[in-house]
Amino acid sequence: KTWMPDNLPLVSPSKKYVVNHSSQHNLINAIRTCLKFGINHFETARFYGTSEMQFAHAFQHLFQTGEVNREDIILQTKVPVKENRKEFDKMWDATWKHIGPVFKYIDLFAFHCISNKEGIKQVLSEEDDMSMAAVLQYQAEGKIKHIGFSTHGTANRIMELVNSEKFDYINIHAHYFGDYHAEGSQNTLHGPHGNKQIVKRALQLDMGVFNISPFDKGGRVYAPSKTQARLIGPDVSPISFACWTAWKHQGIHTISIGLARPSDLDEPIMAAKLYAEGKYEQLLQASFQRLEKHKEDVLGKEWVQKGLLNLPTCEDEESHGTAIGHVLWCHNLMKAFGMYDFCKERYQNLETAPWNKSKSFEENAKKFSSGNMGRAYDKNVDYIRALSRHYDPQLAEKKMAEAHEWLSDKTNKTGIDRKAMDCEEAYDLRCWEAYPGEANLSLSGVLLQNLSMGYLGVGGGPTKTFATYAKELKDAIQAI
Repeated sequence: KTWMPDNLPLVSPSKKYVVNHSSQHNLINAIRTCLKFGINHFETARFYGTSEMQFAHAFQHLFQTGEVNREDIILQTKVPVKENRKEFDKMWDATWKHIGPVFKYIDLFAFHCISNKEGIKQVLSEEDDMSMAAVLQYQAEGKIKHIGFSTHGTANRIMELVNSEKFDYINIHAHYFGDYHAEGSQNTLHGPHGNKQIVKRALQLDMGVFNISPFDKGGRVYAPSKTQARLIGPDVSPISFACWTAWKHQGIHTISIGLARPSDLDEPIMAAKLYAEGKYEQLLQASFQRLEKHKEDVLGKEWVQKGLLNLPTCEDEESHGTAIGHVLWCHNLMKAFGMYDFCKERYQNLETAPWNKSKSFEENAKKFSSGNMGRAYDKNVDYIRALSRHYDPQLAEKKMAEAHEWLSDKTNKTGIDRKAMDCEEAYDLRCWEAYPGEANLSLSGVLLQNLSMGYLGVGGGPTKTFATYAKELKDAIQAI
């Protein structure tokens, strides 16, 4: 219903208001649709607003009506690591208040978004007054079955966590169109960049591998660019391509589907059906070859092979906090595949990173969000030292500046601009805006939504505008 945490005094929405909202009925219908297709793994998190509250209330109803049994459900939730056990227990108590009475135990517990060196230090600490000690106690008490972690980190940090062998599973970004904040960061001192090798290492250690957001952070494939859609091909949808590359090329066990409505399952279910029947391999290979050839033709073979290697991460002082690999990744996707909307969303996350030039690098770096590490390109920074190990420093910096010019919050490309740049959107499968709203999502909007009981601030749901758009899209498809 809302991104507002459910445990904040005064401003948090009441449970009565949330569970009687239309979004709750939509959630129950979405769960029923999942169960109908045999999907029984449900993921939430402490920081997903009222999600834990709503999941617990929904399943309490479904358990009571006998539509599903507790033992048939895999429940996953995530709680952030904290600087000491006292602070962690506050977060745990807020989660267990909803989860405990209904589910009795958590199948898959994850430390949420462990991405920077401070978070890694905290989560790996074996001290009795730290977060891991608390989680191990809850596991011994039967409240937790398996312990894992989720991450938006750089590849070197993620590999450190995997190699600690303290976790049963990992939630990770690993997609054909890029591995999010791991792009341009090396998972070993001289290894390739990104998360592909980390997935292999996790599988070697018999860890479960959960693919975070393959349809959104994996390339916004529900609303692909025309170039994306054309290259993937007329016989394969971008969503099916995302599913198949995760399962076939990387051996990932589980992919997530960020449901906003029951119909969001349609394409993933069809992809799974074709995968199970073995009717996908030639289609996948043809799509993969077209994409790879086009990427090489546009970017050049040498850049494809070397362009994101030998770069510092935003946690290295020589980078001045800039997520260099992330910026160059966005440039690659813009240039090769015309993924303007996706890249602009990703780049603007970097632009919102706090950075005070009067403070030290260490002070600034500590303020990076663990969900979006690093800041955007800064024309006032000399990147010569940062790019000294790159095979073509001048070209890399030119591409960084170009990405900033294209994607900065101060730049908005018109329809004419986008057509000229070959970065138009092909279509958008979202038939209405997701609860609690995606457009203009901001802290002030979330606060206003809650204080006004949903009448103002961020919106969401099947409005008349989206109903009209859905009808137009349906009519257009039927006319083909």
